[in-house]
Formats: sequence, C-alpha cells, structure tokens
Amino acid sequence: MMRKYTILVVMMLFSAGIFAQEIQKIAKAKADVLSEVPADSTAKHWLIQGNGSLQFTQASFTNWSAGGQNSVGLVAWVNFKANYKNGKHIWGNTVDLGYGFNILGKGNDAQYNKTNDKIELTTAYGYELHKNKKWYLTVLANFRSQFTDGYNYPDDSTVVSTFMSPGYLVAGLGITYAPAKWFYVYVSPGSGRFTFVTDQKLADSGAFGLEGGKWISANTYHHGSNIRGEFGPYVRADLNADLAKNINLSSTVELFTDYLKQFGNIDVNWSLLLSLKVNKWLAASIQTQLIYDNDVMIVTDEVKQPQGGPRTQFKELLGVGLTYKFK
Repeated sequence: MMRKYTILVVMMLFSAGIFAQEIQKIAKAKADVLSEVPADSTAKHWLIQGNGSLQFTQASFTNWSAGGQNSVGLVAWVNFKANYKNGKHIWGNTVDLGYGFNILGKGNDAQYNKTNDKIELTTAYGYELHKNKKWYLTVLANFRSQFTDGYNYPDDSTVVSTFMSPGYLVAGLGITYAPAKWFYVYVSPGSGRFTFVTDQKLADSGAFGLEGGKWISANTYHHGSNIRGEFGPYVRADLNADLAKNINLSSTVELFTDYLKQFGNIDVNWSLLLSLKVNKWLAASIQTQLIYDNDVMIVTDEVKQPQGGPRTQFKELLGVGLTYKFK
C-alpha cells in the first residue's frame, strides 16, 4: 500500500517540476498566436484569463520524543474564465476545479485522506438592457459535483459521496447588475434547482435530501429517487478584486429557497479564495467554503439523533506552492 502511495507522490513531484515549464510554453504559444491575429478579428471580443496552483506538504518524524505522524500531501486547483462581449451581448464562462489529498502514517498503517474535491462550471448569457452597461437580462446555469469517492474518515470503507452523487444544477432567467468590473449580482425570481444522486446505494439511503428506497411489500422494493427538482428564487453575487498589487480576493455567494417546500429556508453556498503572490511562480492561498442545505442531514450524535439534521458545513485550505496567472 505504502509503495503505491510513494510512487504516486513521486509522480506528483515530477509533475510539479515540469508544471512551470509547460505553463510558460503555453503562455508563450498563446502570445505568439495572438500577435498574428488581425486587428479586425472576432478574437478581440474574448477575454480569457485564469490561474492555477500546485501545493505540496510533507512532514517526517524519526525517533521524535514528542510524537508525530509522517505525512505527505498535495493540493491542486484551477480557475479559468472565458468571457465574450460583442455589442449588447455578453457571455461568461467559468471553470473551477480542485483536488487534494494527504497520506498519514507509513507502511501498512498509512491512510489516504481526501482534503479537497471540487467541480464547478458556470455559464451565463446576458443582453444589455440599459446604455449605462450595468443591467443585463441573463440566462444562467451552474453545475457542481466532485471527482472521486468521499468517505466519513476515519471510516474509509463506506462511500458517502461520489461523482454525480451529489450533483447540483441551477438554471434560470434573471437580471444581472454589474456596477463595476470586479463585482456583479444576479437575481432570478424563478430558477430550477436539481439534485442528482446517481449512485443507487446512496439514493436508496435517502442521501442529500432525496426520497429513499422502501419496501412496498415482502417481495417488492421501491428504489430511492435519483433526482429531485426544486423551483424558487436564486441570488448569486460574484466578486473578483485586487486588494493590492499581489493580493487578489475572489468570492461567490449563492442563495436559494424553494417556493413549493419550506419556503424561507435558505440554502447557502459561499466560497472564498484569497491569493497572495510572492513572485511570478510562488504564492500562498487561503480557500474557504461554507454550505448550509436544509435538506442534507448530517449525523453528529448517533445516540441522541441517529437521523441527523441540517448543519452548517465549513471547509478551509491553506497552502503555499507553485502558481501561475494568465490573461
């Protein structure tokens, strides 16, 4: 087991070594291509930018009297934006991906823990409503899921989530107000929100607020639902601003409540990324995410409340490593 982890870490370190070189080649190739584009080309309507980071952590203890546990870890994330503007038409696209893990212990006692796992895709088309270029009629869609299986550590044998279990899709028509280049608010009075659980075992257990499976008779079992639909108001606020020359703050807040079930119980998804650049290739970052979903039951006391209840979920990641920003 440890040998596999060691090989994996070595491969990751090797990838990190060529990470900077490859990005530099891509950036140069992009600059060469753009320099050959004619001035009247439609490419001038596109603004493509993004950043990525690869962070590594390691700790080792030998005959350490105070105690400790060997560990290695890796966190990678990419944020990519492709925005189009032509006359009164705008089209924004965002890809936000992240994955991280650490390995605690050594030998047969080593344990693999996932520390980050995120897939988020957003696309929005807007039509300018006012000549001040601050108000847009907007169609927006947002999708969220994860790459791999998730476990409730230290139990690493029971899968509690996986790709498309859950998966979330929000889509609707609304109004966008953009008072500045670094901030906008989208408000939709009626958006559809869909929760997917494609893993049947999780669906049968009633995970993520879906209706679970049940025995209708001694010989008939009705499997749990794989999808749940909701309809209600949706608000999204995005901020991406440089606080100083080498400090950038990016944050997104999403709010949703269902007209048809428990209207007024607001689901919250708030993510934040603070990046502090040391130089062109080295930076520190702090990532946080806060989630509250009234339909997701979380068990904190199996004796007093075995069915669990809605809880505020919070995740924080702090790291230093290779980074690159292009635009």
